[in-house]
Amino acid sequence: MEVTVKLFAHLRNMAGTDQLRVDLDQGATVAELLDHLSKTIDSPALTDNSTSVMVDHENAVPETTLKDGDEVLLLPIIGGG
Repeated sequence: MEVTVKLFAHLRNMAGTDQLRVDLDQGATVAELLDHLSKTIDSPALTDNSTSVMVDHENAVPETTLKDGDEVLLLPIIGGG
């Protein structure tokens, strides 16, 4: 199956693009997607829970199951004051 991943902030800069198409096994989860991406995008934000994930504009958790054609947004959580 194929999902579209939209990257924001430093993830976009590190990947060199704002959007990726990723092929995954049927029934893959958000956690598996992040693991897959961490092999090509060198950012601890993909594995240390400092990235907010949305699937088709709904908040997602690592256990969320993806389906073909999903749009996944990866939004690094930014603190400030």
